[in-house]
Amino acid sequence: MARVPRFLADYTQRRGFTTTVVSAERPSPGLLRVTFAGEDLRTREFSPCDVTAFRVAANDFRHYTPETPDPDAGTATVLFHDHGRHDAPGLRLIESLEPGAELDWCGLASARGFRWTSPRSALVMGDASTLGLMAAMAGRAEAEGSRLLAVTEVHEPDAEYVRKLLPDAVVLLSAEEEGAALDAWLVGTPAKEEIRRLAPEAVYLAGHGGSIQRQRQALRTLHGLDRRTIRTQPYWATGKTGL
Repeated sequence: MARVPRFLADYTQRRGFTTTVVSAERPSPGLLRVTFAGEDLRTREFSPCDVTAFRVAANDFRHYTPETPDPDAGTATVLFHDHGRHDAPGLRLIESLEPGAELDWCGLASARGFRWTSPRSALVMGDASTLGLMAAMAGRAEAEGSRLLAVTEVHEPDAEYVRKLLPDAVVLLSAEEEGAALDAWLVGTPAKEEIRRLAPEAVYLAGHGGSIQRQRQALRTLHGLDRRTIRTQPYWATGKTGL
């Protein structure tokens, strides 16, 4: 993730808003959920693809998607993936948060090419780093009466919880290679039948950058989806300083 000059990081943080940590919990071994509270969370409009940035160093930020905003209560949760690399600046920050701690949210918006457009049917695919995004999409799709198919790959210790979090999702067990479980699902008969029935107006691919490229190709060549319906948002890449 690109670093920015310190003066620009300072400016970005000043334009944000301050929240207070209400709670921090671990619903399963590889997931962390933090609940934030703040007056700005009462007035902000949330969209499922929105991201905020947390400052993790003098010139560095990490971006995350709110999971469950509650404007009436002035709270929002963020679901983080504990990828086990505890030297990563994002995870180091999140694990340090305790109730009462303050944290600035630096912006809240969707990327231009990765927005929720209220499709009548949508497909979202990704790894454990995208579970907050999927939960946000599932909530919005239900509220709008849309059909959503979420397909994710997670490590086995987290699978039971993820199936409760996303009861209508296809939950696959991660293989050694990133994205391999999703790749295998895409070439199988169940995927062909489910995607055909869904006829997605929009497809959202997020998470591991290399996996997204393979999934996009498979959706176009094996499933005949129009490239214009596919939106992508890489969260991390192999070999780079991660979340």
